[in-house]
Amino acid sequence: MLKDELSSFAEADTADERVLNGQLPTRLRLLCVGPREPSWIGLTLQLDAEGGIEPQFRWASTAAEALTLLRDDPFDAVLIAAVSDAFAEAASLVKAIRASGCEDPLVLLAPRISDADWLDLSFEECELLQSARMWDSPALVAVLKRAIVRSEQTRQSRRLEIAQTKRMARERDETEHLLSQQRRIIDDLDARDATEPTNVARQALLDCFGRAAPCRTALPSEINSYYQELLRTYVIMGSGNLGGEIAKLADLLAVAGCGPREALSLHLERVESLVGGLGNRSTRHILARADLLALELMIHLGESYRRRAQP
Repeated sequence: MLKDELSSFAEADTADERVLNGQLPTRLRLLCVGPREPSWIGLTLQLDAEGGIEPQFRWASTAAEALTLLRDDPFDAVLIAAVSDAFAEAASLVKAIRASGCEDPLVLLAPRISDADWLDLSFEECELLQSARMWDSPALVAVLKRAIVRSEQTRQSRRLEIAQTKRMARERDETEHLLSQQRRIIDDLDARDATEPTNVARQALLDCFGRAAPCRTALPSEINSYYQELLRTYVIMGSGNLGGEIAKLADLLAVAGCGPREALSLHLERVESLVGGLGNRSTRHILARADLLALELMIHLGESYRRRAQP
């Protein structure tokens, strides 16, 4: 069974590729709607010249019969013939087909089409062919091919749009998960400090990294704004020549008594603010660049404290 399903998927992909390349499906299934059943000879010959193999024709004389067939059977395209005194009825059938959710390619044939009729059907996904020869028109297959190709392109575009939307949502979920994990690291450290006594060895290590006098007050708004702009520039341009700016910021944080924990908190706040303003745009690239900035900031901060600890 799995082999049959894979085979059917492969055949569907091949058929879609043929259509996108401007070729008709090999075994075309057509639903033809009109007051009288047409002669299939001319249409069959035209389809044969385009590579159509064994086309299948179904004829419906009324709108109700056509809608029933569309509900029960799949078709590659629908051809609707409108005689001069019944164009409104054919146009109503086109609208009913679209209103039912059917997205099959539609071609409406008429011996004469007025400007008002063109305007009325311009909002529907429907090709119009004006020809006195109707079913025997030499342009029928060309218009039919254009309708099928356009319909397949619309389907492909919609599938790509849906896939893009799902990918963006998945990226945002991953970003939020990673940010929450980083935030949890800080929370776990705070909880550990609140419950564990600080021994002499640990206190000496904290003193080395500037934790003897931790940053207990909120950082000035100027530092927050500065880091926000630095993060935005880093995301757009990469590290580039920003190493000096990052080193200066690390020195400022060291002077303020902020250690790695406070620096990471500042970083996460700015990243969350930046990601929150992106809407539905991609966040993977931004988070990757932001992680590099955090790593570089921690390195400069550690070097700053190391220099300050030296006699």
